[in-house]
This record gives sequence, C-alpha cells and structure tokens, in this order.
Amino acid sequence: MACKMNCTLKGNDPKETMETLIKMVEGQGFVFKGTSTKGTFKYEKTLKASGEYSRSKKKVTLTVTKYPFFVTCGMIISELNKRLGDYLSCEED
Repeated sequence: MACKMNCTLKGNDPKETMETLIKMVEGQGFVFKGTSTKGTFKYEKTLKASGEYSRSKKKVTLTVTKYPFFVTCGMIISELNKRLGDYLSCEED
C-alpha cells in the first residue's frame, strides 16, 4: 500500500529549496530522476524504498509506493520530518 504525504517546503524560494534538498539527500543514498517540479526517487541503502514526488510552489506531494512491509507510513513521515525538518514539514494525506 502506498504512503502518500503532503509536505510544505520551508524557505523563500521553493525551487531553490527543492533543488538543495534533492542534492543533499542524494548524498545519503537517494537516486532522483526528474526535475525540481516532479519525478521519481529510489533509496537502496539499509531499507529499499521508491516512489514519486511532485511540487507546486511550496507544496510537495510524496508518494512512497514500495517500502518494507514492517515500516509504517507514520514511521516514514516521522523520519522525514526528523531528518529534513530544516527544509520541509510533512503529514499523511
């Protein structure tokens, strides 16, 4: 089952914030295909996950379509908010 969340980007320039965020997490094991507006992502380090994202101004929709069965959507959102809280704030859709 997909984990869909709505996020709000922090900062004054949404495009710049999104580009900075993507570059930062790529250094942590994420692979992105797309632009600062929409695309797909994969994570293949300790836990394998993948999904898609889209951005309109400061609003970002993240949909994690594949992730381990023992990981809940709440855990994913909590981890995103903890690790990326300087850039965005997410809640379940």
